[in-house]
Amino acid sequence: MKKRFSIFIISGLVLFFFSSCGLFQTRTPEEPVEDNTNYPPPTTPQIVIENFLRSFNQKNLTVYQSCFANEDETKFLFYPSSDVLSVYFDLFASWDLRSEIDFAKNLFSKFTSESYPVLLFNNPDFIAFSPDSTIFVSNYVVEINSRDPTINNSYKGTSQFVLRIERNGLWKITKWLDFLLKEENFPTFSVLKAKVKS
Repeated sequence: MKKRFSIFIISGLVLFFFSSCGLFQTRTPEEPVEDNTNYPPPTTPQIVIENFLRSFNQKNLTVYQSCFANEDETKFLFYPSSDVLSVYFDLFASWDLRSEIDFAKNLFSKFTSESYPVLLFNNPDFIAFSPDSTIFVSNYVVEINSRDPTINNSYKGTSQFVLRIERNGLWKITKWLDFLLKEENFPTFSVLKAKVKS
């Protein structure tokens, strides 16, 4: 009898221990940790563009933000395509780095952990090289297939980035100009930004 009572007490204590520590309870999944180790420091303009493209397509907000200038004398500026400027003038008149990061954060949050935006550059080229600055020009295609049907679309246009080298020797995007593609009837990156931010 004593033996059976001891087994009952031990079983009860074991059950109490496991149930109280939450071992069998489901937990809220943690946000994935962004892997920034595969992004080299932007010691050339080409690396900045590669990091920009990969960080956007991989929803890596930390690396995305690091691609843009944030020094007092070279603040980041975005110039929207002409078709959007008149409609969203107030939004883009004050667009700065914080606006850019808010846009990316909001956009990335509209995807499941297994889905991603797709940004492709077509015919990329660097022009007007100088020791401390250069201009990158490329046509682009952005494919959005997210949980938000109001933004799902193909976006096309031409991007022009002005890149400068900072005092620490790293290159950054200081200006981003967005242009409509001639003879194409697609919304631009500017339209996507306006939809996500407004």
